[in-house]
Amino acid sequence: MEENVIIPCGEISLEGALGPGDPGLAGVAAHPHPLYGGNMHNNVVMAAVSALSRAGWTSLRFNFRGTGRSKGRHEQGLGEREDIAAAASFLKERGADRPLVVGYSFGAWVAAFAWPRLKELGALPLVLIAPPAAFVSFDGLPPETEIGLMVCGGYDDIAPPSEEDMELIRALAPRFDTKGFKRTMKVNEFILPEDNKEALMQAYTYGTTLNI
Repeated sequence: MEENVIIPCGEISLEGALGPGDPGLAGVAAHPHPLYGGNMHNNVVMAAVSALSRAGWTSLRFNFRGTGRSKGRHEQGLGEREDIAAAASFLKERGADRPLVVGYSFGAWVAAFAWPRLKELGALPLVLIAPPAAFVSFDGLPPETEIGLMVCGGYDDIAPPSEEDMELIRALAPRFDTKGFKRTMKVNEFILPEDNKEALMQAYTYGTTLNI
């Protein structure tokens, strides 16, 4: 069961929920844009912390400043960088070796620009879910930003996949091990023809569901 926590962040404090797990392995999930209804109860954020929990990690979700019970006010992604750093620091103080930051949508954008501070804290390379490239600018992103995993949806108007993404799918499709995939994902049959590996990979990687 999660524990309600208060995260110090400069002169303000942030509302958070800490899930139990190995204190040395810990991750924090950052929510989508608060002015469009985003908060730490978002379904993708909940899925992220659930995945961490299933892996035995300590998980943390929190509300950006001005959201929910977090103090302060919305600062268009600038002050929010300090919020993410404060959350990672909170985990470090509780024994995390290299905290993992998972950002979704607005949270992904903020996390990317917070990388210099996160790197100082020894954070693992970022996990970015649906970074909103069609909504905000990533110009000026620090060139040393380390991204371990990026997840985008093919039918996402905010973060559409690029042609480069599709070129990668076409290049990797011949090596897609459908039998191994079935075993790992406990899939009995594909909806799409099993020999159409490109379509299967596209549906799995960029589809709105995992029903491939």
